[in-house]
Amino acid sequence: MRPLLLIIFASLLTCCTPHNEQQSSNDDLILWYDRPAKIWEECLPLGNGRLGMMPSGGIITDYIGLNEETMWSGCVQHTDNKEALAWLPTIRELLMQGDNRRAEELMYRHFTCSGGGSASSEYGCYQMLGNLLITTDISKGATIEDYRRELRLRDAIATTHLTANGTVHHREYFTAYSNNVAAIRYTASEPTDYTITLSRPCCATIEVTEDGEGLVLQGTLPSGNEREGVRYYTYLKSVTDGSVTHNESSLTISDATELTIYLTAATTYNIKEHIAIVNSTISDILDKGYEVLKSEHLTRYRELFDRVEMELGTQRLDIPTERRLEEYAQGGDDISLAALYAQYGRYLLISSTYNATLPPNLQGIWANGISTPWNGDMHLNINQQMNHWPLEVGNLKELIEPLTRYVEMLAHSGRHTARHFYDAEGWCAHILANAWGFTAPSEDPSWGATNTCGAWISLHLWEHYLYTLDREYLERVYPLMRGAAQFLHSILIEEPKSGYLVTAPTTSPENGFFLNAEDRAMGRVTHICMGSTMDNQITREIFNAVIEAAEILQCDEALVAELRAANSALAPTRIASDNRIMEWLEEYAEAEPQHRHVSHLFGLYPAAQITRSTPELIDAARRTLDVRGDDGTGWSRAWKICFWARIGDGNRAEKLLRSLLKPAIVDGETHGGTYPNLFCSHPPFQIDGNLGGAAGVMEMLLQSHDNVIDILPALPDSWSSGSFKGLCARGGITVDCSWQEGKVEEVAITAERDCTVTLRLADLSTHVVRCKAGKSQILKFN
Repeated sequence: MRPLLLIIFASLLTCCTPHNEQQSSNDDLILWYDRPAKIWEECLPLGNGRLGMMPSGGIITDYIGLNEETMWSGCVQHTDNKEALAWLPTIRELLMQGDNRRAEELMYRHFTCSGGGSASSEYGCYQMLGNLLITTDISKGATIEDYRRELRLRDAIATTHLTANGTVHHREYFTAYSNNVAAIRYTASEPTDYTITLSRPCCATIEVTEDGEGLVLQGTLPSGNEREGVRYYTYLKSVTDGSVTHNESSLTISDATELTIYLTAATTYNIKEHIAIVNSTISDILDKGYEVLKSEHLTRYRELFDRVEMELGTQRLDIPTERRLEEYAQGGDDISLAALYAQYGRYLLISSTYNATLPPNLQGIWANGISTPWNGDMHLNINQQMNHWPLEVGNLKELIEPLTRYVEMLAHSGRHTARHFYDAEGWCAHILANAWGFTAPSEDPSWGATNTCGAWISLHLWEHYLYTLDREYLERVYPLMRGAAQFLHSILIEEPKSGYLVTAPTTSPENGFFLNAEDRAMGRVTHICMGSTMDNQITREIFNAVIEAAEILQCDEALVAELRAANSALAPTRIASDNRIMEWLEEYAEAEPQHRHVSHLFGLYPAAQITRSTPELIDAARRTLDVRGDDGTGWSRAWKICFWARIGDGNRAEKLLRSLLKPAIVDGETHGGTYPNLFCSHPPFQIDGNLGGAAGVMEMLLQSHDNVIDILPALPDSWSSGSFKGLCARGGITVDCSWQEGKVEEVAITAERDCTVTLRLADLSTHVVRCKAGKSQILKFN
């Protein structure tokens, strides 16, 4: 297929109309429902990176969950275990002798953090900010008509509309991107009465402001010890054309046709003068007014969201979103749901990361209580990484900043962990991580002993450079990458049977194995090992990244030589006798053949060690996935979408997507899948599945890991026609594409720098394109 090449200045493509007035296919990206939310997972998530809001759209009482990203209990823990380092040589010797079970016993006794790890109150927990309840004077027996609540992804605005006994009620909610404030506006066609209440299960006092038109919710979260915990301060201000009265802890609005509520909050986690900041924010908003705030919000938010468009057919807006999920799961042809889901993932990433202090935790920024599942922390053996998979390809490069700052914090703590537990150079982190920089081995070695997590999270910083070629950023993060590599280099030991350099002790997250037939018969599972395949792949990946980065920055020649030598001695990714990728150095029988983690395919995705250029490994990866199965937790299914996209099997990837989008709640029971508000169900809700699933959809459309830009590398048969705009490839490249009947019609390439790129189409034909900075190269295919 020969392309026709056109050159168009990129600026001409974007300057036709003012930004806020441009029409976009994103206008049809709507979640809508014909009834109020009955459970939290039906509420519609709003967020600006710092504040989160979950309105239920209740008819009489509108429950609105509130969040603030730094609402963390706990504190910096003392995790040093004085016995750990002394026992490390013995543990390693037992592993080299093949006595993994005895080594694991010693790990439990001597090689865990002190203080209880995640089970300790000092470790802390991400908690909700509080609840906002707005109750109207609509009677229980009122006739309700025209009910509709919706979330427009292009606006980051939720609305509720209904008619009660002839009175039209309209409600609008958003968390402003231009200012750190949540805004709610209620309007009614007839004068209406409201009651406004703020509450929190514990650690809170509520009072009315001096002017009688606002509420303050404040308190101190427990630190877990004698030190003072995080203090928080929430200020709600009402503006109305009605009259306002109050009691000790609530406001009553009478005879109002319009009610506007502004709410903001801050904590002492990262702000010393948190009360002054909050009060100043509310004062500024009152001067600005609602319509100006909304306009500025839309401009700021759309600058991020509108960078990408995806069309896989017309969005189906004739039925509620939850019914779309049900019909899609039953084999319906609503393929546009995939585009909605991918864009919803981008929406959630923006909403939980924009201008944030911390990266999104297991639940993004949305928590429904003070005891969040898994503490709402930042698990580092897949979950935090998956949260950032759609960031680069999804054209949201600025959102790397919270993660970058977080890795800087982890590295500071991780240097101490590396020295104290391993007598090692550099820095490390294990599976557990929280707002306080926890990096030590956890309380349970079966899942907490993996020590390559710091290296894995550092690779996201390298990926950001590969996508942006931002040398200044690379100079900033190179010490973090180098430290992660130095740690692994300094702990590698020689495995006696093969002579390979391996990590020890470690695990393959979070699976176990049987050492022998007797253990299998007895059901005795072991987890601790040497040189799991994932560890070998991560070590190779971080070594290669540091080598390349050092060459770019022209530094650390001696370290580069050491890493090259070590790289050549690492265990390769090997194929077992049953033609699967081996998960461990030995061909152990796994305890859970269908385990949710598929750690030994890290080299397939997100890394690029298993590609089309390694066909035997690709075939073994396919066999591995067949045996692992398509079921699993929500995030596990998302990872498998990415795997099958890398393999190039679009139909299998789409099958996994349908599985991910199955309704999570069936006959009152909750399973892995998707909740009515499109939150991913582990269960419970974890945001990683949403973000990993979004990355998987984009990976089906565009890949750039194999030294070429692959266009539609894993297109399902059902996605026969469609288009996308604004997806990013490595090298500072933005790609647009349209196709009909499974064949590419047009591709537009825009590069930030002069460069030459190679495109590869699904038919494996390649096309070399010479790009000029800032100009779009358009290839038309006949």
